[in-house]
Amino acid sequence: MNLLLERSKFVEYYTYLDPIFAAAPELAKFTYLVSDLEIAGEIDERVANGPLVIQGRELRAIVEENKVQFIWAVLSAFDYHPKIPDQLPYADGNSGFWVGSPRPQLRDAKLEIVCWDSGATLFIGLDPSIAEKIRQRFPDIQDLDAYNENGANQTPEPTAPSGRGSA
Repeated sequence: MNLLLERSKFVEYYTYLDPIFAAAPELAKFTYLVSDLEIAGEIDERVANGPLVIQGRELRAIVEENKVQFIWAVLSAFDYHPKIPDQLPYADGNSGFWVGSPRPQLRDAKLEIVCWDSGATLFIGLDPSIAEKIRQRFPDIQDLDAYNENGANQTPEPTAPSGRGSA
């Protein structure tokens, strides 16, 4: 299942990841490859200098302790500790999210969380049970596949760096 979180009245700041992990705690069970990273705020130097592989529990603790905004990022989730590939997943400039039914960019990834220019968060390949928990927390979240199918698939314009969510 693919979801798009933008223009939500339930979001104070887009691409802060702590509310995502709070909504679906099982996301912390994965190991993440974090790539195409641009942040606003201070965070663990290892994360800021990505790409990196990090345990979900550690990533969750970092985003809960540090109010940091992920302006651009791809968090690819795995059931194992992956090696950093030569071809990294990316968000900035990736128009593939806005056509059809996107899939995680890495073959073995269970899902992707994509921070899009501080104004939207995309969830690619979610298990239905995780998707339901995220929908409960953000009732106005959109189905990304339907969004793309309905002609709303114009790649969103870059947003202001503040990433302030709209009401």
